[in-house]
Amino acid sequence: MEVLAAFDKCKDSLSAWEICSLVQKTLYSEFGIENTKIAPLTDGGEGFVEILTKAKGGTFHSVQAKDSLGEIKKAKIGIVSGEELDSSMLDFMNLSASKKLAIVEMSSIVGLADLPVEKRDPWETSSFGVGELLWESSRLGADSILLGIGGSSTNDIGVGAMSALNIEFSDLHDRKIPFPAPKFWSDIKEISSVNKLHLPFIRIACDVTNPLLGKNGATFQFGPQKGLKPESLSGMEEKISNMSARLSLILGKSLDLRNQPGTGAAGGIGYGLNLFYDAQFLAGFSLVEKWLELENRVRGSDLIITGEGRFDNTSLYGKGPYEIIRLASKYDKRVILMAGSVDEKALMKCKSEFSNVEIYAFGKKELSLQENLINAPKFVEEKVIEIFSEL
Repeated sequence: MEVLAAFDKCKDSLSAWEICSLVQKTLYSEFGIENTKIAPLTDGGEGFVEILTKAKGGTFHSVQAKDSLGEIKKAKIGIVSGEELDSSMLDFMNLSASKKLAIVEMSSIVGLADLPVEKRDPWETSSFGVGELLWESSRLGADSILLGIGGSSTNDIGVGAMSALNIEFSDLHDRKIPFPAPKFWSDIKEISSVNKLHLPFIRIACDVTNPLLGKNGATFQFGPQKGLKPESLSGMEEKISNMSARLSLILGKSLDLRNQPGTGAAGGIGYGLNLFYDAQFLAGFSLVEKWLELENRVRGSDLIITGEGRFDNTSLYGKGPYEIIRLASKYDKRVILMAGSVDEKALMKCKSEFSNVEIYAFGKKELSLQENLINAPKFVEEKVIEIFSEL
C-alpha cells in the first residue's frame, strides 16, 4: 500500500515537515508500511521557504532583518533555479527556466506567532523587515521574487517595507521617520520615492481574497487576531484609508486597486507592493499544488492522510488539507484527515460534500490547549496507530 502524508503545520507545536515525518515513521515502525511519501503543505505562512526550496533542491541563504518591533532577527531566503521547475509551473508563474527565483516568507521576519500575546499591537508593528528581505533577494541576484504572506503580525499596507526600500517618510522638520509603524503616521508630512531601490518582479502567494477596506478588509477582518482592540478598529481603518489614498495620489494610481482581491491580506502589504513595484497575486494553493505536483502524487497513492492543527469553517475555504480532500475525491481515493481539534459543523459540511473522507481529532478535550500542544507528537502517533489498527 502506498500512502501519502500531506499535512499543514500544527501551529505552536509541529511544523508541516515534523508531522509528515512523524506519520511516516509511525506507519513504518508499527505497521511495516515502507511506501509512505510525504508532502508538507504551506499556505504562504510558516514553512513556505523551507518547503518550496527543499522540494526543488534550492539553496538557503541566512540573512538578518528587523522583526515587526524593530529587533534584529535571522531569517532565510530560498533560491531556486527555473531549470528545476517543470513547464506547467513555469507557465503558471510566467517564468523563464533560465531565471533565478528568490523565495521569501513574510512570517519568518514579522510573524504573528513570534510575538507574545501582550506585544501584539498593529499600531506598533511594522513590515520593515519584509522590505529588507526583498532587497536581500535582489542582492542575491534573483530575477524574480516569490513572496508568501501568511501569518503576519502587521497592518501597515507595506509602509514599513517601503521605508526599508528607501521610500522616505519624513516629518514636519524633514527628519526621516526610521520605523513608520501606524502609530507614527500622523507625523508623516512628506513621502518621497526618488531614491527607491529597484526590485525584480514580485509574485505574491495568497489565498485570501479580501479587499483592503471595509468589513471584510484588512483591519476589520484580521486586525482583532493581530491584537487590535475593538475600540481601535475604526481608527485604524481611517488611518489605512487615508494613507492608501495618499500613496495612490502621489503615484498617480487608481483607488480601485484597494478593491482588488488579496489587497486585504497580511495587513495590505500586497497593496503597497503593487503601488510601488511590478507585482501580482498568485493563488496560493494552486501554486503549492503545482510546485509539489500534488495532483500526480494523490493520483498515484492508495491512501492519503492529511490534516492541520485545527479543522474548522476557515479550513473549507481553500486551505491545504481541504484541497487535498478535493483532489483525493477527484480520483476516488480514500483520505483520512487528522486535526488537533475539529469543529463539528465543519466536519459535517465536509463529510456531506465528500464521501471518501474520514475525520478524526487527535487532541484531548479534557486537557488545556497548552497541554495538547506539548503532547502533540505523542497524540499524533497514538491516533495514527488507532486508525491504522482498524483498517
